Amino acid sequence: MLGLSITAIGMRSIDQCLDIFHTLREPMQLQYLELAIGSPCGVEVDYGDTPLILHDACLYQERMRMRLNPLVPKTWQAYAAFIATHDVRAVSLHPPLQRDCERSQLETALAQMAKTFQVPVFLEVMPSPEYWCSSLETVVDHPLLVDVSHVLIWHRGDPVQTQETCLSLLKNHPVGAIHLSHNNGQADAHDLIPASVWFGDRISQWSTQYFVTYESLPTTQAVYERLDKRARKPVQSHPPSNHDAHGAIL
Repeated sequence: MLGLSITAIGMRSIDQCLDIFHTLREPMQLQYLELAIGSPCGVEVDYGDTPLILHDACLYQERMRMRLNPLVPKTWQAYAAFIATHDVRAVSLHPPLQRDCERSQLETALAQMAKTFQVPVFLEVMPSPEYWCSSLETVVDHPLLVDVSHVLIWHRGDPVQTQETCLSLLKNHPVGAIHLSHNNGQADAHDLIPASVWFGDRISQWSTQYFVTYESLPTTQAVYERLDKRARKPVQSHPPSNHDAHGAIL
């Protein structure tokens, strides 16, 4: 399936994000919306019959963001309640810091979370080495979300190495989802995706096997780019600002 993350069009009200999603649904052949950091995704919002993916701690209640921590089961409750009343196809989340748990503890917690939610749970590969799943050596035994831009940071912007690593992950590890965005190899900047990007001709095939989510827009849809990004030009290959530092992982 092919979808769009609110991260790609955010820094707007949730109503504006939903309007943009429905505008882009046909031209981009979108099949689901990913709720994520970018705009407050309230539990009270009417998402209609749109299939959803929940990404990390994305839900808000009374304008307060609700935590989602695989190591703290009580944080799962609000997400389980939302899933029970909406068409949620999967949940993806950031792994914890390596210092916070053993690999086996994380794997056990993720299996229990998936059992509680009754939908697939995917663990995202991260750009910073202090996290689990931030290298081939720290990947855990659980279905992954492969973020191509995070892998680009692993290889400091080298597209050939990035392609090799992404394809190796897809071949040799259980993978359920892919995030598509672009950056200069230094920070997770969520730049517009150029037509010449290495994965461009693979999206159609991938979307028959995985949940493939645009986490930034193709250059052809630049008018809908997230508002904080539209204020900064040029879009591609700019130095990372303070807002785009590694800490702002989406």
